[in-house]
Amino acid sequence: MAVILEIKVGPFAGRKISLPVDQTLLIGRAPDRAEFAVPHDNQMSGLHFAVECGSKGCRVIDKGSTNGTHLNGAKIHEGMLLANGDEIKSGQTTFIVRMVPEGQLSPPFPSPRSLEQSPLGVPPRAQADAIQLSRRQPVAATLGRSAPGQSPTLPPSEPAALVIGSWAFQKIPNGWQIQEGLGIQLIVKDAFPASISATEEPLGPGLTLQHYVNAHIKMFSESLRDPKINVAVPPVIHGSEETVALEIHYTPKEGPSIFFRRDYARRGSLLGVLTLTTLEKDVPTIRPAYDSVLSTISFGRKEQP
Repeated sequence: MAVILEIKVGPFAGRKISLPVDQTLLIGRAPDRAEFAVPHDNQMSGLHFAVECGSKGCRVIDKGSTNGTHLNGAKIHEGMLLANGDEIKSGQTTFIVRMVPEGQLSPPFPSPRSLEQSPLGVPPRAQADAIQLSRRQPVAATLGRSAPGQSPTLPPSEPAALVIGSWAFQKIPNGWQIQEGLGIQLIVKDAFPASISATEEPLGPGLTLQHYVNAHIKMFSESLRDPKINVAVPPVIHGSEETVALEIHYTPKEGPSIFFRRDYARRGSLLGVLTLTTLEKDVPTIRPAYDSVLSTISFGRKEQP
């Protein structure tokens, strides 16, 4: 039997992934490590879990994720066999397992190498399309830039509360907790936890910040269910040379509406993304905490050991 993973809850809700016998699929947040990446699920580890199918069945294997992989609500500690209708939860994404005869897989599962994604976090073909789109029909985004003749400034060199790569969180809002290597998360019980994640990566040769943002707009348009994507006023981020901001609203097939705020910052050839994820109904109460983080965070300073 082969398996189809259908995303029930999460940024890619409604998408289906086919996996035939004698194949293994790696799933996680990092496009450079996972064969199927969910880059805007900031509760998912870079390489979170694997599903492998063999002659004796299919099983799910946690790959040392930070928040764990759950099968039907129970955290798994070793490889577990899968059955039709099982639910796999990683981060904020839930997959439903559909067991089918291999001959019924449609479209056929691509080889793992063809699933590799570019540094932009989208498939190479989509990246090329997005770059062409930006040349033909550029997104009317306002880029925040340093004043002409001025060097980007950084806040005073005080010990940061949290450092992730070149991001330095100078302060953590009350009621939020640190998630090492990811960002911060609101402390709540039995509710969707708002989170703020920080990532960075180099810009590819010849690519600009606007190319990167256009590629993400295309990715959101194609992968989310009827998203509303708005260009927001770009913030001033200490240390950056230019910034762009997007706000994305979408409603999955099941569950409440989700809100993303993405602030993109560039310093030289390094690009950083700060992402707020919360329920749309909670935006008014979460926004002040996010604004307080934005007002003090910096991008581009490497902390000394």
